[in-house]
Amino acid sequence: MSTTAGDATPVGPGGDNDGALRADTAFERATIGLGISLLAVVGALALGAIILAGSGQNPLTAYGAIIVGSFGDWFAIGETLARAAPLAVVGIGAAIALRAGVITIGAQGQLIAGSLGALCAGFVLRDVPAGVALPLAAVAGALFGMVWVLIPALLRAHLNVNEILSTLLFNEFAFLLLAYLLNGPLKEPRAITPKSEPLPDSVVLGDLVASTRLHAGVLAVVVLVALFGLWTRSTMGYRYDLFGENPRLAHSLGIPGRRIILNSLLISGALAGLAGWLQAAGLLQRLFVDIAEEIGFFGLVVAMLGGARPLGILAAALLVGALQAGGLHMQATEGIPASLSDVIQALILLGFAVRYAPQIAAIARRAVRSISETLGAVASWGRTANRAAGSGKGPGGS
Repeated sequence: MSTTAGDATPVGPGGDNDGALRADTAFERATIGLGISLLAVVGALALGAIILAGSGQNPLTAYGAIIVGSFGDWFAIGETLARAAPLAVVGIGAAIALRAGVITIGAQGQLIAGSLGALCAGFVLRDVPAGVALPLAAVAGALFGMVWVLIPALLRAHLNVNEILSTLLFNEFAFLLLAYLLNGPLKEPRAITPKSEPLPDSVVLGDLVASTRLHAGVLAVVVLVALFGLWTRSTMGYRYDLFGENPRLAHSLGIPGRRIILNSLLISGALAGLAGWLQAAGLLQRLFVDIAEEIGFFGLVVAMLGGARPLGILAAALLVGALQAGGLHMQATEGIPASLSDVIQALILLGFAVRYAPQIAAIARRAVRSISETLGAVASWGRTANRAAGSGKGPGGS
């Protein structure tokens, strides 16, 4: 049967217009997903308005304050971008781990380690030109973050120790270490509260816009998002995705699972350490006890909201950064308590999270299963040890 040029249409393997059908289906899925997100956000805003009204606040002025505080002027825009930058960096690292089937919540500790690395490098390189000192401080931050996750990564890769538990424990180690250092060796001599001396000018990130806190480190985020986009389309990125989706199939194809687990955790640690450098050298220009704030945990939220994809992570980081900056402005101008402001922000984030509820639920199930397997292995080891002790045959017995 002959076909003229005017009759030619995309024909798929089934002999029908499969290409057009797939395009229509993808468009429908995107439209439905966007509609669900908008409905969820509207519902979250309505619930937040009810809470605000019940607390004696005007919802319209409160939400207006959030918008003004996040995008109302150049200072607000700079604050939003400066807060979104470390979230995006941590989110990229968390996304790489998530795509490999690894769930790490240790970015808090790794960010603290990275900020300590940037501070130490700054003091060592105090008299070195900024063109050399600044990138070396960034490298030091990334290396410190990578070192901080090394032990949990080795435990997960070689002994199958749950990475959620180990990285959470290392978060506490990092916080205690930072508190000790800022109350002792690294404390500014004249300071009343625990904080370090300011970083030397050679390692401080300059402001991009005058009278704002928008620093040059934000430009590094654009580069990292672009690199992450290229990585997702590379052979290596495909291997990580395949291992995360089906470890058995990946193993049968010769993909080294232990190496992927180890590398994904080390990369996420390095990026969290780099976020610590952004905080120390850019936004704060010194170290405080709460330098990590909740960036590590919100970075994981950003990775999930963004679907572990480059542009999605960037959009989610901007959303969270805007909510944080706007929430602070709402507290300052409307007198709304911090706890109520946090509730409103959480409701708005929850509205956006509805779109990715199935993916988040799958990640949660994987986390629970991983923790259960680890606890089961520990319990089995304990029963074996008790039986050996009861029979009088310890590990070295005859």
